[in-house]
Amino acid sequence: MVLSFISHPSPNFDDREIPVEFLVLHYTAVDLQGTLDIVSSKRCEVSAHLVIDLDGTVYELVSCLNGTAHRAWHAGVSRWQEKETFNDFAIGIELVNYNGNVFPFTDAQYSALKDVIQHLQKHYPSLNDPQRILGHEQIAGFRGKADPGCHFDWDRFFSDSYPDQPRPVRESVCPKELQASLKKLQPLEPEDRDQRVLFWQSINELTETSVRLIQKEAGSRSQSQ
Repeated sequence: MVLSFISHPSPNFDDREIPVEFLVLHYTAVDLQGTLDIVSSKRCEVSAHLVIDLDGTVYELVSCLNGTAHRAWHAGVSRWQEKETFNDFAIGIELVNYNGNVFPFTDAQYSALKDVIQHLQKHYPSLNDPQRILGHEQIAGFRGKADPGCHFDWDRFFSDSYPDQPRPVRESVCPKELQASLKKLQPLEPEDRDQRVLFWQSINELTETSVRLIQKEAGSRSQSQ
């Protein structure tokens, strides 16, 4: 199978090859056009290696599909077990979704993600291990990052891409109470596209602020016990 993709280079990356040890999944918090606008702006200083749109179209922003991965700017301050600073050794994939704690992901996105994983595994042996696939919330939930969110079906993903291996546990950092509150905001979204993007960007900021505070409180309780 030859993976079909659209090249949309981002200026936001380090021109050096990274050893690929992990893959990190994100949601974009804006629509496709908003995503491409952000990663094309040097002022925003953010990127990922790939974006997968609602219809399954794959966009390559920073080199990785040819077997050479450059350092993209998607993980920020991050840690998982003994690992830190995931930009140094992880491919980042953005799934177009205003907020994965409110909206489900599409069948086309799951299908494209399966194809992408199969393609990347040919170049990066570490990605044959399902333990090496993480969400942004697993590595940066302490900063409030809550993507790909509770509506990302990890069981479906692991069944598709790693059918013969045990499925790792990937729990959402967004509490059910917060999920319910965010869902109530969906009918309030504006009809105008630009206003809708701004609306969900503000909701994403609210999500991150709430999760960050919840994580901080949980950490304080754990230290006091």
